[in-house]
Amino acid sequence: MNPSINFGQFLNKIWDAASIYLARTRSRVEDLGRDAELLRAKLEDLNRAIDEAERNGQTATEEAQLWKRRSETFLSTEVVAAIQRDYGAMRCLGGWSWNCVSINRRATKKLEEVKELISRVDVSRVAAMLPPPSAVELPISNDIVGMQSDVIQIVNQIRDENVSVIGIYGMGGIGKTTLLKLINNHHREISKLKFDHVIWIVASQGCKLQKLQMDLAKNIGLNLKDDESEEGCACKLFNSLKEKNCLLFLDDIWETYDLYMLGMEKTHVEQGKEQKRKVVVFTTRSEQVCTGMKANVKKKVTGLASDKAWKLFLKNAGENVINSESRINRLAKEIAKECAGVPLALITVGRAMSAKRSWEAWNDALTQLKQSQMPDVTGMKKRDPMFAAFKLSYDSLEDDNMRVRLLCCSLWPEDFEIDKVELIQCWIGLGLIDEFDSINKIFDRGHSHIETLTFACLLELVHKEHAINIKMHDVIRDMALWMASDCGSNQHRWIVKAGARLYDLELENEQLQVVEQASFMHNYIRSLPSETPTFPKLSMLMLQQNLKLYLIPGSFFQALPVLTFLDLSGTNITMLPREINLLFELQHLNLNFTPIEALPANLSNLSKLKYLFLKGTMRLTQVPKGTISNLPLLKLLDLYESKYDNLAELKGFKGYRRYIGITIRTMMALEQLGSLRQLYTWKLQLENMKDLAYPRQLFKSITSNHNTRQSLERLEIVNILTGGELIVAQSNKDSEEGFECLRYMALIAVDDLQKITWKAVEPQIIFPNLHELIIAKCKMLRNITWAVQLPNLSVLKVSYCDEMEELISYVGSNVSSSIDLHLLSLAQLPKLNRISRRQLTFPYLERIYVSECPKLKKLQFGAEICQNKLKGIFGRKKWWENIKWENAKDKNSLTSYFKSSMQIIMLRLNIRGASFDMGDTNARAVAIKIALAIPGVMSAELDDECLIVRGEQLDPVEIVARLQNLFQAELLNGDIEN
Repeated sequence: MNPSINFGQFLNKIWDAASIYLARTRSRVEDLGRDAELLRAKLEDLNRAIDEAERNGQTATEEAQLWKRRSETFLSTEVVAAIQRDYGAMRCLGGWSWNCVSINRRATKKLEEVKELISRVDVSRVAAMLPPPSAVELPISNDIVGMQSDVIQIVNQIRDENVSVIGIYGMGGIGKTTLLKLINNHHREISKLKFDHVIWIVASQGCKLQKLQMDLAKNIGLNLKDDESEEGCACKLFNSLKEKNCLLFLDDIWETYDLYMLGMEKTHVEQGKEQKRKVVVFTTRSEQVCTGMKANVKKKVTGLASDKAWKLFLKNAGENVINSESRINRLAKEIAKECAGVPLALITVGRAMSAKRSWEAWNDALTQLKQSQMPDVTGMKKRDPMFAAFKLSYDSLEDDNMRVRLLCCSLWPEDFEIDKVELIQCWIGLGLIDEFDSINKIFDRGHSHIETLTFACLLELVHKEHAINIKMHDVIRDMALWMASDCGSNQHRWIVKAGARLYDLELENEQLQVVEQASFMHNYIRSLPSETPTFPKLSMLMLQQNLKLYLIPGSFFQALPVLTFLDLSGTNITMLPREINLLFELQHLNLNFTPIEALPANLSNLSKLKYLFLKGTMRLTQVPKGTISNLPLLKLLDLYESKYDNLAELKGFKGYRRYIGITIRTMMALEQLGSLRQLYTWKLQLENMKDLAYPRQLFKSITSNHNTRQSLERLEIVNILTGGELIVAQSNKDSEEGFECLRYMALIAVDDLQKITWKAVEPQIIFPNLHELIIAKCKMLRNITWAVQLPNLSVLKVSYCDEMEELISYVGSNVSSSIDLHLLSLAQLPKLNRISRRQLTFPYLERIYVSECPKLKKLQFGAEICQNKLKGIFGRKKWWENIKWENAKDKNSLTSYFKSSMQIIMLRLNIRGASFDMGDTNARAVAIKIALAIPGVMSAELDDECLIVRGEQLDPVEIVARLQNLFQAELLNGDIEN
């Protein structure tokens, strides 16, 4: 045997083995590089999927978040790059090195790891629906005295696992609801108890079990059908909640309810399993209800101690008056004593007395309080201090008209948030507002009346955006209805069954003969009686928001000989019966947001009709010639957002001025509107105009009409091409043509608009009283610098402007750096990186909303804003964490105002169905425009036929109702987005 040959063969074998090993190593290093790139791509896909899911109100699953963390760790350690560098550095033996073994081992290990990560990801299943919010903070009055110890006591009882039902009882106005709200808002302690659901529901007098079931289901994200049985609802609620810890706050119940029917009964569990807690805390006026609900704990809310009661009374009546004379001071203390420590009575009487200056007036008030009695009203004693307080405040109102205005507020459902404009329209229709020479002055007077009633504490402002809604305390409402019934002597004079979940309109014969005003609004009424005796005294009928009402039988109108006020808005009627002409006394007809298609020709016979509301009637096309123009007393015609826009019909108007709201779709129609000298435009929407010869001069076309300039209150420009520029004013002459009455302006889906130009004229001269400005889907718009100069601008909402890098580009030294905004909302502005180049101050800013503005990393203000009226900064936690601060103290001060939760509501819209009437692009723009006009909405976007709405204190029912008739809106879900 030749040793040299054997040694050569040995080397060859080693070389062959090494070559194989080297090839295998090279293959594994290359595979590792490719798989690492694939993992990086999948991670990017997953991040995009998560971002998209979050925009749609969902959240990443725990599994997806774990995979994301592991993948990011794998890619961030640069282990793959190190292996690739080491492999490339091998130079010995044609690429072989003893380090190859180590490289191969490391590459093999990492290759297994990356392949395992790739195999586990499924980008289509990365998100789940967000859980409903654990608790929502509720607004509370500032007039709170001496409740903190009660709050702590009841929170401790909620903590006690042996307690499941807590009843809080006491007389009306004593502060039960305020106490319950304070407990709900006690977040620090409530959150420690780890309830899956913290739910707030208002029951109110006459509340049916099914309404409570539906409200509870809405709060936990459970879909129940309107026609589902109580037993069926109970079963679904039970199954949905049986594995959850739940805390239910139930306000103002008047009867006992079976907790099993609400899914809140404690369930029996198998041995060794955790017992899920169900806790119910409710308020009621009756101790008997506490007993019937089997409350473990009963808490009676009593009146304030005399010193605290005096302090509250003094705060509302005013120290200057009370201390002006010792005689008045003594009377004031007696009056406060008569209020028996009831907070609402102390506040109401205090406000009523704040304008009294003489001893005689104070003495008379004391006499009235001592003599006031209220017999036979459910839940109230004959000597009720709250009624005495109400009666004094009611009698102190300036005149009978003001008292009737207050009583009208009781026509809406209990605890309902009443839209101010809707209420004022009601007052106008009933002749409760003195007539002026302009519709603008009438509405201004209406707002003044609301302010009078809120100052008297007979109405409450609802703090949603800018308090455009009001509420009536349930105790005040009970008393108002009692007063409306002639102090109980005529109980059927006013029939109010609003929001009572009625499916049929049924009245007893005794009621038919005496009823004068009837409210059946916000129900599920499917039909009206076709055969009914005459209503000889009924002058007002409110049927609005009965979405299941499709038809009105003609014989029904035959039974209403003295009807003056009819509200059918928000119903689903498509036509009016010919018998409408029998309503000889009718003065107010509201058909807003109905799918009505035609008006009958004999509508023109309504010779006393003054107010005709047709807003949002997007299917109205047939109006026989003379139907509207032959109405001799018509003062206000609202065709805003209506499909009907035939101005030729309006040429027939003769004589005095008339006010109109209208949507214009052609330049020819806009010019025609300007030629109708008897028409004063109150609201104007320019939509989808294709025949603009000089689109940049659009504002010139509007201002050329003197009547429009003088009365225009609302202006919207929707889905119009401008050629890149809108010239609002270009000469000093234009300063004489300002819009004095304009309060609201919106530019929506003006896709090509790049700038808004002012030449030789300052914006504040043209829009001196503009209150709210909406800019949405103006993709090319760069900034809105001119908005800074609007002296009365309170609300600014900007969304979906893809090219906007800064809100305010340049502010001259002659322009004030103090901005009077109350609300600023910025949404879906991908390039926005700052609000302004110049430092600005916002002394009145209350709320700031920021959503999907990833490059906005610096705010235009610091801690100084906290000293003003700031109530909250809303946005995503990720955005807030990435803000760059010049001063750490600013961050510390502002963080307590930051709220990462924003409400998100998703609806399915029938865009394709609506497109037959208005075209696909316009239908989408209209849907977004309607959504943005809803109180509390900060942004709205359409993904195919899914509308995604974000904001604060949103009411899903209200949003569905606004969009129902145009788009057959269907609620998909409502959640809180973090």
